Formats: sequence, C-alpha cells, structure tokens
Amino acid sequence: MKIPILARNLISQGKLREASTLLDQELSKSKNDDDLWYLRGVVSLKLKNYESAYECFERALSIKPRAQYYKIIGMAHLEMFEVGYAAEAFGNALKLNPKDAEANVYVGICLVLLDDPKAKDYLEKAYLLDKKKTGEMLKSFYANFISKDPSVSERVKKELEKKIGGIK
Repeated sequence: MKIPILARNLISQGKLREASTLLDQELSKSKNDDDLWYLRGVVSLKLKNYESAYECFERALSIKPRAQYYKIIGMAHLEMFEVGYAAEAFGNALKLNPKDAEANVYVGICLVLLDDPKAKDYLEKAYLLDKKKTGEMLKSFYANFISKDPSVSERVKKELEKKIGGIK
C-alpha cells in the first residue's frame, strides 16, 4: 500500500501518532513530496500543533501550490479565530481555482465575520457554482459556530442569520 494512502487511513481512524511516525519516516527519505508534507500538516493540525501544521503546509505549497493546501491553512486560521488570515488563505485558494464553491463560501463567511460588504459577492458566486453545497455549508456554519456561541449576542446572531439567509 502506498504511504499517502496508508497515512490517510491512519488519520481517518484517529491513529494520529502512528500516522505522524509513518510520515516522518517517509519525509526523511522524500523531502520533496508535497502530498506527504500536506498529510503531515493535517496530522499536526488535528493534534492542535498549529506551528508545525503551518510549517508543513508551507513546505507543501513551496513544492506545489494547490488550492486544497490553502484551504486547509484557512481552516486552521478559522479554528484559531484568525479570520483575516483565514480569508487571505481561502482567497489564495480561489486564485488557483476560482470555481471552487467551498473556497468562495469560506471567504464569504470570513468577510461576514469581518463585516465586509464583499461577503455577499463571494456567497452569491458560491450559490451559482453549487447551490446545495453552499446552503448546507452556511447552515452548518451558523448552527455549529454562531447559534451556540454564548459570546455572540442575540442581536448579532439575528443579523448574521438574516445576512446568510438573504443571499440567494
């Protein structure tokens, strides 16, 4: 079985330490394999070792720029509530693949959180590219991150719900 497939299987099974060891061993032999660096970054991200994750993702990008690498960096920034950096990373993904509905949604979400009126443009584009996926992503984001957050006032929740619901 190829190493990236084996590593992905270990990651999906939650065997992060095993995946980490496997990837480190393989990276000592294949330092220019962007996929291995990406997977190593995923493991670090799941272990909440953000500094290592960023380093791995940057290495992967330096070898071969891919939209998925920028998207995972964006997700890491979102996880740390670094919304501006997340928007930048998702924007870089869009430079490589402008028709990526998911990246458009994430840029839109970041811009909504930053109260930037350009959010609507990205979310509308996402709807044009994949209406069903965009709707699901927005509903999931609101349900998981906004509606349950006690630090977000009811007024702000209603405003965000209106903004998200009003984009068609």
